[in-house]
Amino acid sequence: MKYDDILFRRKTLFLIVLTNLLGTLFGFYYYSDQLLTTDPLLWIFVPASPIATLLFAASIYLNVKDRGLPLLDSLAFISNFKYGLWTVFCLSYYSEIFFTGNSVGLYSFMLVSHFAMAIQAFLLFKWENIGWRVLFVAFLWYLFNDFIDYTFGTHTELYTEYTLPAELAAYSLTFSGLFLGLLLIQKDEILNKFHEI
Repeated sequence: MKYDDILFRRKTLFLIVLTNLLGTLFGFYYYSDQLLTTDPLLWIFVPASPIATLLFAASIYLNVKDRGLPLLDSLAFISNFKYGLWTVFCLSYYSEIFFTGNSVGLYSFMLVSHFAMAIQAFLLFKWENIGWRVLFVAFLWYLFNDFIDYTFGTHTELYTEYTLPAELAAYSLTFSGLFLGLLLIQKDEILNKFHEI
């Protein structure tokens, strides 16, 4: 039995959906203090990871029901890839801030779970709903999100004023998400050209 036969079973996919929903609840709890000190008009930009996992859960659920939405899939792909790796980068780069005292267990869990977010993003290409137009719309949204984050300070609290590395990582991952998505959309055509060489 192939691994994807197990991975894409309905029961497995619904377990993935449930896991992401639990992660979403924890994520909103994690951001609760930051949300309370943020203008409500900017709330949509604050809880980046829980919104990403919520989008992913909705995307998987709808695809299992054969009701997939290309734009939702595109938003879920870029957000999970981007915020998964962005969190891994920030926790590693700012490790002296996060991995101290009683916080080691929490942020070790977040390091692993956010890496898993980045990996799970690629599952969405199983259904082949994502086209370059909707991917580009998702890219523009997250590019705008980056601008808001580092203009109005809605990015995840980093407990330091030196946020330039985090900002550069955010923009880089937004562009990387677009680039990888375009490659995956064209993967069959690219592989065929390699076979012809």
